[in-house]
Amino acid sequence: MQKGINEILSQFKQDDYTVKLCSSLFSVVPFAPPFQFYNSLEGAAGRMQATSDTVTKANALAASEDVKNAVWVADALDTSDKLIAGYAGVKNLLSLFSSSSAPKARTFESDPQQAVDAGLKALGLAYMIQKLFAGSITEKVNAFRELPAGQEIGLYYATAEIALPFADNLVEGGASVVERLVGKHKGDIQAKFAQFAGQEQVANAMGMLENLIKPLDEYVNKAKQYAGPVTDKIKHYLPSAMNVADSATGMAAAGVDLMPVWSFLGGRLAAEACLLRARNG
Repeated sequence: MQKGINEILSQFKQDDYTVKLCSSLFSVVPFAPPFQFYNSLEGAAGRMQATSDTVTKANALAASEDVKNAVWVADALDTSDKLIAGYAGVKNLLSLFSSSSAPKARTFESDPQQAVDAGLKALGLAYMIQKLFAGSITEKVNAFRELPAGQEIGLYYATAEIALPFADNLVEGGASVVERLVGKHKGDIQAKFAQFAGQEQVANAMGMLENLIKPLDEYVNKAKQYAGPVTDKIKHYLPSAMNVADSATGMAAAGVDLMPVWSFLGGRLAAEACLLRARNG
């Protein structure tokens, strides 16, 4: 059974590693919205300064199939065994701080599996935006960019999934880094997305992604300037126990908190999107 917004968000507490990682990352980058923890749609209403009538309407929207599907995909991006590697973004962050990891080029070419995973996360985000917001594609992208939760998940993607793991690609010229990544692995990205979301969802998600590439690149270009400070900040919140294994499956076997960041940020995006749509009628 699919989880709803409150079921996803209620899993998190303010002192969880996931929350600490996100709040730390957002505190370093000056263009990030002020981070505010909440773990329910009603908590999001405080951030959005929503009225009780808006909250009632937002709860009705949250029960729709489109919203539930968006939340399901956010959760699947962390945990689905059909992905290349669950928690791959967080695993990549961990590898930056592991003394046992030998330095290697941080490029799409040196880690093609991680590159496909990053492209899959972008397509998953596009799918969420397609399902959560109303209007044309342009209106949906603009609404996404307006929300604090949209800015947060865009910034997290740009930093954790692109700027840090693929730092060497950022110094190259030519087409945008997200466009290059998606273009290079388009077939694999679409095939992976179809495995857990269904083939019929691929075309719509790809149409949205084409319009999302420019905003994501803007986040990447901003985030890369703060890669060093972000690294210094977040390593204080990454649990040392996570060094027990290089693989996500190894960490899972060790019973470690794997930080389901996409579930957390995706749940926040869904909550704020429902409140925005309810407020706008």
